[in-house]
Amino acid sequence: MNDGGRDAAPAWRREALRLNDRYLNEVVLGFGLCPWAERAIADGEVRRGVVLAEIPALAVALAFIDEMVSAGPAAAVGMLIFPRAPLASAAFDRFTEEVRRADRERCRAEGRQDFVMAAFHPEGAESFTTPYQLVSFLRRTPDPMIQLVRAPLLDRLRAPRPSLSEDIAQQNFATVNARGAAALDAVLRDIRHDREQSYAALAVPDPAV
Repeated sequence: MNDGGRDAAPAWRREALRLNDRYLNEVVLGFGLCPWAERAIADGEVRRGVVLAEIPALAVALAFIDEMVSAGPAAAVGMLIFPRAPLASAAFDRFTEEVRRADRERCRAEGRQDFVMAAFHPEGAESFTTPYQLVSFLRRTPDPMIQLVRAPLLDRLRAPRPSLSEDIAQQNFATVNARGAAALDAVLRDIRHDREQSYAALAVPDPAV
């Protein structure tokens, strides 16, 4: 394989999705960290995209959102994964904010509700002392990733529980502390090690090329 050429693209996408599966199954579902994730996954309402460009492009992110809009309510949650983007956490946060603002403008023009977006990055916090610091600790995905959730879905969840975000933060804080932060950290580190080995193998040039 070469390092990102057309022939290697399917392998990069396959590995990025495999690693993302590990994060979803072993972290999010394994530790019970998201009240709607299990149902959304079970109901097939999660859409994932893998972008192999090293420099994330706004147009590509907006095109993924367009696909989710076209799919309707069946695409309740989106995950746009950037396995080859070398951006540091702060830079990826800025890119996510750029996507958020651009789509918000389109929402106003098109008269539709927007997506709530959050940046996930392997360089998240490696320790925490409060429920809110825990958020960055938990968002240590294998690759930089933008999570998108339809605003109406969150509105429905918040209707009976106005303090939903705070409740989830407190619940996750209690859950992680009860099971041991070290246990979760070990899983996250193992997935990160898996990523490094997997992508290093993909980047080794084929001797026949």
